[in-house]
Amino acid sequence: AEKPTTKRDAMKIYYPSSEHSNSIELSHDDIKCLEPESLLSSTIMNFYIMYLQGPMSSISTQRGKYHIFNTYFFKKLEALKSKVDKPSYFLNLRRWWKGIDIFQKPYILFPVHADTHWSLVIICMPAKEDQSGPIILHLDSLKFHNSRLIFSVVERFLKQEWNYLKENGSLAECPIRETVWKKLPHKIEKKPIAVPQQENEFDCGLFVLYYMQRFIEEAPERLHKKDLSMFGKTWFQPEEASALRKKMKTLLHQLFEEADPSNDSTSEQTACQLLLEAKPANNVMELATSEHPLEVSSAEITSQKPLEGTSTRPTSFEHPLECS
Repeated sequence: AEKPTTKRDAMKIYYPSSEHSNSIELSHDDIKCLEPESLLSSTIMNFYIMYLQGPMSSISTQRGKYHIFNTYFFKKLEALKSKVDKPSYFLNLRRWWKGIDIFQKPYILFPVHADTHWSLVIICMPAKEDQSGPIILHLDSLKFHNSRLIFSVVERFLKQEWNYLKENGSLAECPIRETVWKKLPHKIEKKPIAVPQQENEFDCGLFVLYYMQRFIEEAPERLHKKDLSMFGKTWFQPEEASALRKKMKTLLHQLFEEADPSNDSTSEQTACQLLLEAKPANNVMELATSEHPLEVSSAEITSQKPLEGTSTRPTSFEHPLECS
């Protein structure tokens, strides 16, 4: 017989707060994907991406400017290839980065999810004095996703945005050397990156989040080709990424406990509220997440249905990035 639902099981919290128009709804069921040998869901991935920007995070005071898209963004880019009315679709897609000059950002990051596996894309924009163009990096803890196909999707995105800005003259100030900007579609480089590898079949999401965290902590203001030496198979120990499972589980249990109205220690302004609602004084990072993005001043989060996984390593990757 099924266990009866308790008040604890039915309890929900909203991150960063219930007042936030795009808050993530979290329940105790969402924590189940943090059990050993489980794959992370989109809900938990997006929760931690947003947590990284909070005042308790080690990267909250970084000076570099980043644009982080959520776990649903790459699928939107994939769909661009199959749409009949591509110009119209792309105009709608641009709402994801409304008010943001993509080419002004030093770094753009977003996860890729396909065939129950997670990997990470980082787009690095060149400095004004650099002779090279943007560099697309692909970080994969199993070398499982097809980097070539992922690169084609991301490159198409950059080219279409470049065409749009070129035709509409809406780029306030070109952040890239003029000679490079004029030939930008031919200047985009793609590099699969050697990174520490997971030692099991179920930690891919943890590695994506840890790649993101470590990169933001260590990346220079603008990445030059020589800076790619920061990566490598010995960049960090695999167990450091795997340890995120316990950290996130502990954090979420703490948030639920502090938000529980029956908890005697709950006050009008608990540590939970401080963690959930406080913002760093110099919040230079941004997170675009909404299925239908809204214009907001800080991070956007949506509580869409998570992508659930199993603990079995995928065995096939036929046409992994093709759209029907």
